[in-house]
Amino acid sequence: MSKLDRSILFKKGQTKIEGLDQLISKFKELTGGKSDTKLVSAMRYALQPLQKQVKANAPKQRSNKNKSGRTGLLRKSIAVKAKKFGRGSKKKILGLVGPKFSTSITLKNGLKIEPFRYAHLVERGAASHTISPRRKEKQKSFVGPVMPGRFKSWQHPGARAKPFMKTALAAAGSQIFNRFAEKMAEIISKIGVKK
Repeated sequence: MSKLDRSILFKKGQTKIEGLDQLISKFKELTGGKSDTKLVSAMRYALQPLQKQVKANAPKQRSNKNKSGRTGLLRKSIAVKAKKFGRGSKKKILGLVGPKFSTSITLKNGLKIEPFRYAHLVERGAASHTISPRRKEKQKSFVGPVMPGRFKSWQHPGARAKPFMKTALAAAGSQIFNRFAEKMAEIISKIGVKK
Protein backbone atom coordinates (compact mmCIF):
# COMPACT_ATOMS: atom_id res chain seq x y z
CA MET A 1 0.00 0.00 0.00
CA SER A 2 1.45 3.37 -0.98
CA LYS A 3 1.75 6.36 1.33
CA LEU A 4 -1.03 8.19 -0.48
CA ASP A 5 -3.50 5.32 -0.08
CA ARG A 6 -3.08 5.21 3.71
CA SER A 7 -5.40 8.17 4.22
CA ILE A 8 -8.19 6.04 2.72
CA LEU A 9 -7.93 3.84 5.83
CA PHE A 10 -9.37 6.70 7.86
CA LYS A 11 -12.75 6.35 6.16
CA LYS A 12 -15.42 6.50 8.87
CA GLY A 13 -12.73 7.08 11.50
CA GLN A 14 -11.62 3.44 11.80
CA THR A 15 -8.31 1.86 10.84
CA LYS A 16 -6.89 -1.62 11.09
CA ILE A 17 -3.21 -2.46 10.88
CA GLU A 18 -2.35 -6.11 10.23
CA GLY A 19 0.13 -7.59 12.72
CA LEU A 20 -0.24 -4.75 15.20
CA ASP A 21 -1.29 -7.05 18.07
CA GLN A 22 1.86 -9.17 17.69
CA LEU A 23 4.02 -6.03 17.53
CA ILE A 24 2.47 -4.61 20.70
CA SER A 25 2.85 -7.90 22.61
CA LYS A 26 6.54 -8.08 21.61
CA PHE A 27 6.94 -4.44 22.60
CA LYS A 28 5.43 -5.14 26.04
CA GLU A 29 7.94 -7.96 26.54
CA LEU A 30 10.83 -5.60 25.74
CA THR A 31 9.69 -2.63 27.85
CA GLY A 32 8.39 -4.42 30.93
CA GLY A 33 5.60 -2.45 32.63
CA LYS A 34 6.27 0.90 30.92
CA SER A 35 4.86 0.00 27.50
CA ASP A 36 1.59 1.93 27.92
CA THR A 37 3.24 5.28 28.62
CA LYS A 38 5.62 4.79 25.70
CA LEU A 39 2.76 3.92 23.35
CA VAL A 40 0.82 6.99 24.53
CA SER A 41 3.85 9.21 23.88
CA ALA A 42 4.26 7.67 20.40
CA MET A 43 0.58 8.32 19.65
CA ARG A 44 0.86 11.92 20.84
CA TYR A 45 3.95 12.41 18.63
CA ALA A 46 2.18 10.88 15.62
CA LEU A 47 -0.86 13.19 15.92
CA GLN A 48 1.07 16.48 16.08
CA PRO A 49 0.93 17.18 12.29
CA LEU A 50 -2.82 16.57 12.35
CA GLN A 51 -3.21 19.06 15.21
CA LYS A 52 -1.23 21.70 13.29
CA GLN A 53 -3.33 21.15 10.17
CA VAL A 54 -6.63 21.33 12.10
CA LYS A 55 -5.49 24.58 13.75
CA ALA A 56 -4.53 26.02 10.37
CA ASN A 57 -7.90 25.06 8.86
CA ALA A 58 -10.06 26.23 11.80
CA PRO A 59 -11.94 29.48 11.17
CA LYS A 60 -10.45 32.54 12.83
CA GLN A 61 -13.79 34.01 13.90
CA ARG A 62 -17.36 33.00 14.33
CA SER A 63 -19.46 34.47 11.57
CA ASN A 64 -21.94 36.43 13.67
CA LYS A 65 -22.25 40.19 14.02
CA ASN A 66 -21.25 40.27 17.70
CA LYS A 67 -17.63 39.07 17.60
CA SER A 68 -16.63 40.53 20.96
CA GLY A 69 -14.01 38.32 22.60
CA ARG A 70 -14.57 35.29 20.36
CA THR A 71 -11.79 35.78 17.83
CA GLY A 72 -9.90 32.55 17.26
CA LEU A 73 -11.22 30.75 20.35
CA LEU A 74 -11.97 27.54 18.41
CA ARG A 75 -8.51 27.63 16.85
CA LYS A 76 -6.83 28.18 20.24
CA SER A 77 -8.71 25.27 21.80
CA ILE A 78 -7.50 22.56 19.36
CA ALA A 79 -5.28 20.06 21.21
CA VAL A 80 -3.99 16.47 21.11
CA LYS A 81 -4.93 13.95 23.75
CA ALA A 82 -3.58 10.41 23.84
CA LYS A 83 -4.85 8.10 26.55
CA LYS A 84 -5.15 4.43 27.43
CA PHE A 85 -8.57 2.89 28.03
CA GLY A 86 -9.58 -0.50 29.37
CA ARG A 87 -7.67 -3.25 31.15
CA GLY A 88 -5.91 -6.45 30.22
CA SER A 89 -6.44 -7.70 26.69
CA LYS A 90 -9.13 -5.06 26.05
CA LYS A 91 -6.71 -2.17 26.67
CA LYS A 92 -6.59 0.37 23.84
CA ILE A 93 -4.46 3.44 23.19
CA LEU A 94 -6.61 6.19 21.74
CA GLY A 95 -5.49 9.45 20.18
CA LEU A 96 -7.86 12.41 19.88
CA VAL A 97 -7.49 15.75 18.12
CA GLY A 98 -10.15 18.40 18.76
CA PRO A 99 -11.24 21.26 21.00
CA LYS A 100 -10.28 21.06 24.69
CA PHE A 101 -13.03 21.07 27.30
CA SER A 102 -11.09 23.52 29.46
CA THR A 103 -11.00 26.42 26.94
CA SER A 104 -13.76 28.98 27.47
CA ILE A 105 -14.46 32.68 27.92
CA THR A 106 -17.22 34.45 29.80
CA LEU A 107 -18.77 37.52 28.22
CA LYS A 108 -19.86 40.62 30.15
CA ASN A 109 -23.47 39.45 30.23
CA GLY A 110 -22.41 36.17 31.93
CA LEU A 111 -22.72 33.98 28.83
CA LYS A 112 -20.01 31.30 28.78
CA ILE A 113 -18.61 30.43 25.34
CA GLU A 114 -17.05 26.96 25.05
CA PRO A 115 -15.70 25.88 21.63
CA PHE A 116 -16.28 22.16 22.19
CA ARG A 117 -20.02 22.88 22.28
CA TYR A 118 -20.14 24.40 18.78
CA ALA A 119 -17.18 22.82 16.91
CA HIS A 120 -19.40 20.16 15.32
CA LEU A 121 -21.76 22.88 14.06
CA VAL A 122 -18.85 24.69 12.39
CA GLU A 123 -17.61 21.41 10.87
CA ARG A 124 -20.96 20.10 9.58
CA GLY A 125 -23.18 23.19 9.50
CA ALA A 126 -26.73 23.46 10.80
CA ALA A 127 -30.10 23.49 9.08
CA SER A 128 -32.55 26.29 9.75
CA HIS A 129 -34.57 25.54 12.88
CA THR A 130 -36.91 27.07 15.43
CA ILE A 131 -35.53 28.18 18.80
CA SER A 132 -37.84 28.65 21.76
CA PRO A 133 -36.94 29.30 25.41
CA ARG A 134 -37.40 26.30 27.69
CA ARG A 135 -38.61 28.14 30.77
CA LYS A 136 -40.37 31.24 29.48
CA GLU A 137 -41.49 32.71 32.80
CA LYS A 138 -38.20 32.06 34.68
CA GLN A 139 -35.82 32.89 31.87
CA LYS A 140 -35.67 36.67 31.89
CA SER A 141 -32.25 36.80 30.26
CA PHE A 142 -33.07 34.81 27.10
CA VAL A 143 -30.42 35.62 24.52
CA GLY A 144 -32.22 36.29 21.28
CA PRO A 145 -33.23 39.11 19.03
CA VAL A 146 -34.69 42.16 20.73
CA MET A 147 -38.28 42.25 19.55
CA PRO A 148 -41.75 42.79 21.03
CA GLY A 149 -42.53 39.09 21.58
CA ARG A 150 -39.13 38.40 23.10
CA PHE A 151 -40.05 35.15 24.85
CA LYS A 152 -41.71 33.63 21.81
CA SER A 153 -39.93 31.18 19.55
CA TRP A 154 -37.92 32.48 16.62
CA GLN A 155 -36.43 31.03 13.45
CA HIS A 156 -32.66 30.48 13.29
CA PRO A 157 -31.41 30.81 9.69
CA GLY A 158 -28.91 27.94 9.99
CA ALA A 159 -25.19 27.94 9.25
CA ARG A 160 -23.08 26.85 6.32
CA ALA A 161 -20.59 24.03 6.93
CA LYS A 162 -16.93 25.06 7.20
CA PRO A 163 -15.14 21.69 7.42
CA PHE A 164 -11.76 22.06 9.07
CA MET A 165 -11.18 18.63 10.64
CA LYS A 166 -12.08 16.41 7.68
CA THR A 167 -9.85 18.35 5.30
CA ALA A 168 -7.01 18.26 7.83
CA LEU A 169 -7.32 14.47 8.14
CA ALA A 170 -7.20 14.10 4.37
CA ALA A 171 -4.08 16.30 4.19
CA ALA A 172 -2.12 14.94 7.17
CA GLY A 173 -3.56 11.42 7.50
CA SER A 174 -0.70 9.64 5.75
CA GLN A 175 1.89 11.26 8.06
CA ILE A 176 0.37 9.69 11.19
CA PHE A 177 1.49 6.13 10.32
CA ASN A 178 4.99 7.26 9.37
CA ARG A 179 5.49 9.32 12.54
CA PHE A 180 4.12 6.55 14.79
CA ALA A 181 6.51 4.03 13.21
CA GLU A 182 9.39 6.52 13.50
CA LYS A 183 8.74 7.12 17.21
CA MET A 184 8.32 3.40 17.93
CA ALA A 185 11.65 2.66 16.21
CA GLU A 186 13.30 5.36 18.34
CA ILE A 187 11.80 3.95 21.57
CA ILE A 188 12.78 0.36 20.70
CA SER A 189 16.36 1.42 19.85
CA LYS A 190 16.67 3.08 23.30
CA ILE A 191 15.45 -0.01 25.20
CA GLY A 192 18.73 -1.95 25.13
CA VAL A 193 20.93 1.09 25.81
CA LYS A 194 21.90 1.74 29.46
CA LYS A 195 21.93 5.32 30.68
